[in-house]
Amino acid sequence: MRYLILLALFALATPASAQLVAPLTTSDGKIACTQGSTGIGRATRWEAVEDKAALGGWALAETAGDATDLRFPLCVSTQTVARDVDATLRFKIVSGTRAQVAGLMLRAQSASDYYVARASATDGTVRFYRMAGGRRAELGSKKAPVTLGGQHALRVIAKRDRFEVFFDDTSLFTVTDTSLPVPGPVGVWSQADSITHFQSLLVADPP
Repeated sequence: MRYLILLALFALATPASAQLVAPLTTSDGKIACTQGSTGIGRATRWEAVEDKAALGGWALAETAGDATDLRFPLCVSTQTVARDVDATLRFKIVSGTRAQVAGLMLRAQSASDYYVARASATDGTVRFYRMAGGRRAELGSKKAPVTLGGQHALRVIAKRDRFEVFFDDTSLFTVTDTSLPVPGPVGVWSQADSITHFQSLLVADPP
């Protein structure tokens, strides 16, 4: 399913350098993104959880606790859609037996068709994937000091077929891919029983 292209409307009235909030939760503790999942396993259970470090005091977390490896819960901000974007996700990985991850989705076309940057505290890596037909293809990877319980940030600057991936303000790697050249929503992504506080998702025009 495709989503309405709305980011261009915001950009007309917003300076290029300004960051816009891609809503994950509301000010009164409700979920503000569209829920879904890729793969197999139990249905997702997204919740707004109190977190003093989160924007507005509420973070988003997937709490079903299903350790199925090929289970990828997601929640997309259909109000924030773009092809070229500078997106920053701030998060804290809390727990997980099978996985301890946080993911930033880009150009989502459906629950099985998107890009995702993923940080893992389990193996200390940041990876960038193309998800097509529900199958992951790794486009880039690098070691990074991803910690359980630490405050971290994932950032991706996407311009046409070029994607630069950052972790905590450090540029890790750049990849190119031409397979998904269309606008789509940004969102958050998890895996298996990982419990992560997604604290804010901010977007801007790419520099």
